[in-house]
Amino acid sequence: MKKIFLIHLILLINLTFVFAQSSSIKDLYWDYTMIRMTDTEKPKAIALATDVLKHSSELTPKQIANVTYHLGRLYEETNQMPLAIPYYEKSIQLTPGYYVPYLALGNYYFKNCKDLIVKMNAAAEAKDLASHTKLTDDYKKLATKVAAYLERSYACDPDDDTMNMITYLYQTSKNPTALTSLDDRIKKLAEGCITLLDDE
Repeated sequence: MKKIFLIHLILLINLTFVFAQSSSIKDLYWDYTMIRMTDTEKPKAIALATDVLKHSSELTPKQIANVTYHLGRLYEETNQMPLAIPYYEKSIQLTPGYYVPYLALGNYYFKNCKDLIVKMNAAAEAKDLASHTKLTDDYKKLATKVAAYLERSYACDPDDDTMNMITYLYQTSKNPTALTSLDDRIKKLAEGCITLLDDE
């Protein structure tokens, strides 16, 4: 009899603990949703989003995708882009049709491309063939990656600035074939666009 009572007690404690966890994550997620867009509370929102992701086993896939994206955005908006990058990349894996993280990464890496162009030109002026060859190689790889991010963003939210960046990347990496086939790629990419990130 004591054994049965003990087993029931252990089961009851476990069920109470599970319920408390569920209730706790709901409250934590609610707190995060209330603060994530508040300009004056970004550090607190980062801390809350980080805590929420620690309980990802208790979240829905949409909630995980939402928190992951917003954590990247919050890091970017607080001038911590290196910390934002892994969250934006994860956001792309979780919600491939959501174009905003593609644009954020494209804009960030585009600056790196321009820096590489400056270094390539300096190596050419110095007649440093080895450095120029390596920098050109690095540039072509980075330009291809950045153009892919920007193409996805442009397909879902076309604007002149993004198209100018894409064109610049293909021209400076001497890739006219990519420019010729650009319209076809944009049409294909536009099919899976998500313009609003849902969390329910």
